[in-house]
Amino acid sequence: MLLGLLADERIPNAEALALSPTVGWWMLLGFVFFVVVCIFHREAFRRLFLRAEDPRTMALFRIVFGLVTLANINGLSDLFVYLFTDEGLFLTDVAREVFAKEQFAGFGDGIDPEPYGFFDWGGVVEWLKGPKYSPLFFWDSPAAFWVVLGAFEVACVCLIVGFQTNLAKWATLLLFHAIILRNQVFWEGTENVYRCFLLYLCLSRCGAAYSVDNWLRCRRLRAQGRLSTREGPGNGAGVAPSAEHPQGLEAVYRLIPAWPRMIMILQLAALYCSTGTVKNGDIWAKGDAFYYALNLDHFYRFEPQQLSAVFGTNLFRINTIITHYWEAFFPLVVLGLVVRFVRREQLPPLPDWQRWAVRACWLGLGLVGLVVVYITLPFHIPAVPRQGMAGLATWQRWLPPIWLTGMAVVGGLFWWLGNRPPTVTFGGRRHTLDLDWFCTWFLGRRLWLGLGLIFHAHLIVMMNIGWFTPATMATYIAFLNGSEVAFLLRAIGERLGRLGLPVPKDITRGDAPLPAEDATLPHLHRDAAALPAWALGGAVVVAVAGVYVVAETDLGVPWAATGAAIFAGLAVVGFTVAQRRGAEQLSRIDPYTGRPRRPWAYGSMGRFLAGAFVVYHCTGVAIWLLPEKDSLGGESKTGWRVRAQDPFKWWVRTSQTAQGWKMFAPNPPRSNIFMQVMVTDHDGTAYDLNTDVYHPDNKPIPWLGYTRQRKINRRIIGGEGGKGEWYQKWHARWVCRDWALKHGGQAPKKVELFKLSYLIPTPEEVAKNGPYKPEERLASNRFRKLVYTGECTDINAQLPNTIRARHGLPLLAPGEFRPWVKNHLSAWNKKKPKSQQVPWLVLASIVVVVAAGLRWRALDRDNKRRAMAERT
Repeated sequence: MLLGLLADERIPNAEALALSPTVGWWMLLGFVFFVVVCIFHREAFRRLFLRAEDPRTMALFRIVFGLVTLANINGLSDLFVYLFTDEGLFLTDVAREVFAKEQFAGFGDGIDPEPYGFFDWGGVVEWLKGPKYSPLFFWDSPAAFWVVLGAFEVACVCLIVGFQTNLAKWATLLLFHAIILRNQVFWEGTENVYRCFLLYLCLSRCGAAYSVDNWLRCRRLRAQGRLSTREGPGNGAGVAPSAEHPQGLEAVYRLIPAWPRMIMILQLAALYCSTGTVKNGDIWAKGDAFYYALNLDHFYRFEPQQLSAVFGTNLFRINTIITHYWEAFFPLVVLGLVVRFVRREQLPPLPDWQRWAVRACWLGLGLVGLVVVYITLPFHIPAVPRQGMAGLATWQRWLPPIWLTGMAVVGGLFWWLGNRPPTVTFGGRRHTLDLDWFCTWFLGRRLWLGLGLIFHAHLIVMMNIGWFTPATMATYIAFLNGSEVAFLLRAIGERLGRLGLPVPKDITRGDAPLPAEDATLPHLHRDAAALPAWALGGAVVVAVAGVYVVAETDLGVPWAATGAAIFAGLAVVGFTVAQRRGAEQLSRIDPYTGRPRRPWAYGSMGRFLAGAFVVYHCTGVAIWLLPEKDSLGGESKTGWRVRAQDPFKWWVRTSQTAQGWKMFAPNPPRSNIFMQVMVTDHDGTAYDLNTDVYHPDNKPIPWLGYTRQRKINRRIIGGEGGKGEWYQKWHARWVCRDWALKHGGQAPKKVELFKLSYLIPTPEEVAKNGPYKPEERLASNRFRKLVYTGECTDINAQLPNTIRARHGLPLLAPGEFRPWVKNHLSAWNKKKPKSQQVPWLVLASIVVVVAAGLRWRALDRDNKRRAMAERT
């Protein structure tokens, strides 16, 4: 039983690794099928991602996400010194070496005989390559950290209120990273949420509504007589130039690009789908994951043993199964949103041959999925079945007919509901059960987001996992459009007004929310320029050829060459199309719907760059989230999954959107694990620092606050995957230094780290025997193991003189402090090239791209002026 507590190294499956290239090529074929479908439906992509939309969704998200971001950083306050300063876990030079080694390869630590600072300009260039930029890698005294924290707090508050938003949002992002990149021992899924969605927030024009910036803008325009107000012309939506208003009247809420919000939706779907699919262990399959997660002593707010005894074998299992499949299939809500959007837009129907081509691609994608699953079955299903489970032969016999039947049912259902929907009479009214109805109720937001709110509400009430849950719930705002946000806030305001709280007068009067900017105003973008299908198809061919050349030949062609060829080729085509059709304007009223046409977010160049970014970023994230399975190449650098990340690696790492969502995967822990720290002082007396919840002082019930200390303890002591053994020596050295700091400079003799644990009883045991007492079970079933002993004479275990002088402690004699000598200078002299040539080709390419971009931008402006002149 105790062996189950010991982690062993995962042994790669040689047969699966050998098959992985075949799986990779099949998945590439499936990707091509999907891309071809998108090319045929490129107008739907353009209207969905590249349109301008109401700014109030992103404005509300800015406020809510800014608040939880601020709370998340401040929630680390009990660990600020430990995590982010030189008085904490890592001294300054160690933090650089541990978390940004390659970036600081040309930087000296100042340890004899090595100078402090960059060795040469090559070292500066190496640092500029990134991806971890933080002043705390240079200056990390407590005072320096408080300066960085103070700057972050100011920037984040400015972001929340929308003051100097364009500056504040990027300052918040950079300072957020400046803090958390200094030490990653506390990281969990929470950091991934904030890192990703903060970037998407920065890419949006989130200050165009509900902001001090917009209020100042409206006040200025009102004073100039150029603002469209609720009671005046345009009713707040803006007015076109006329004899009465030569410059026109500007709207209160100007339209903003939609693509950052669309990426947020895709990111949340990827988050849930990824974490759902990697939860493939026996505990999830049996339905006991919720039980074990709730009974982890590090997480629960109140002792759940009474509830577990009653609901552990019934309701908890239902919760587990629903949550598991809700996460894995969450992307269906995106499918529902896209289908409903396309149907509302009433796009012109595709020609017959294109419709059949699209159907063939969907069929091909489904068959590719079947092939991939079938050929990898032997690595997921045991040949000899376990009790109550089907064996490999049974799966291989029944999977193809079931899969093909499922494809036929899905295709038939969509055709039936789209072309011959049934009707029913209910409550005296006739209802048509078409695709809109199906997508609203089965693939709609009310179902999938509703389940999410219920799931996260349970987490907030019953478990304490910090600011992950509020941040994830905040992202649901992205699924609302601007008018829905306006009506929601209006309803909340009316209720607050009834309670006697001060609210704007238009709310107390019951006025409707202000409309967003009028989509028919002449200054908005409606040009007819669009990349042709042949160019996009050619890009796919070049991309596939590039993959083949890199994977199967020894020509030495880098990924960058393929990417540059695709980008340059499409840019040339886009510029040419803009020259021919950029001045041609689409109608303000859509001839198919009779409604105002949604304007573009940018001119042709802006749409090209935004579209290219969306495709590049989403493809990179999708590849990054592929499971680390041997049949996909595993974690080997030569495996196709890792090699496929190469074209996206620099961007994903520099933008800090590298991500993994393995919460409680593949199974939740089935034992409670704690870290006990014993210190033996210079007199030989041993002290228990009582650093974990085995001590009553660290286990308040109910637990309303939150600390990452428990997470850190589990990681250091080996209760989670990762570098537990590696962290142990550094934590022990910090304990030595911290003890000396708090005891007049006198260091202890040694530090011992013990792993305490006990197995959580099964749900069946608790249902049969009744609730257990965690303290009693720890005392009677405790497993205690010494995992590390650190002598305080070890490297970096002494309190350095810089910190001693800071606190007025006696200084160490020369030679008493044992630094970590890393020999950066000698390694740098061997690494750097003999003659550092100026990269003229790269610089010339940058100049050409910038010059071409400026020329294209000028063309767009000329086309716009020409089009507006023709209209007037």
